Amino acid sequence: MAYQPATPATLKMRYPAFASVPDETIQYWLTDSLRAVDDSWIEGDRAVAEMALAAHNMTIGGVGGGAGGSIPSGVTRFKSGSFDVAFSDTAATIAAEGGYKATRYGIEFQALLRASKAGPRVSGGIADGPCNPGYNGYAGPLPPWVL
Repeated sequence: MAYQPATPATLKMRYPAFASVPDETIQYWLTDSLRAVDDSWIEGDRAVAEMALAAHNMTIGGVGGGAGGSIPSGVTRFKSGSFDVAFSDTAATIAAEGGYKATRYGIEFQALLRASKAGPRVSGGIADGPCNPGYNGYAGPLPPWVL
C-alpha cells in the first residue's frame, strides 16, 4: 500500500468535529505535523499520525471541534446557561500538564508514536565478538571453560 498523505478532506472524514474548519486552516496544521511525522514512520500509520497530531494541535489552539464534538472525559458537571463546567482532579491535572494526554487526538497520536518510534528491539543470541563476555580477541572457538 503506497503512502497517501493526509488531506483536509480525510481529516474531516476521520474527525467530523472539524467539518466546519476551513481547508486552509487544516492544511496549515497538517503541514505543521510533518515536522514530527516523516517517512521513517510505519507507512500505514503515517497519514493517521499526521491527522491525529494536526487535530490535537488545533484543539489545543482552540480551532474547530474542541474535544471531538462531545463532552470531554473527566467532566463531572456541565451547565449550558451561563456556562458552568467542573472537571475531575485527574482531568484537571492532565489539562494543566498539557502534552498529548490533553486531547483524545493526542492520545491517539501518542499510541501511533510508540508503535513507530519505540526504543530499540533486542533479540537473544550468542555473539562471537567483543560483546560476548568470553571474547578473547581471536576469531577461533572459545575454550570450554568460558562457555
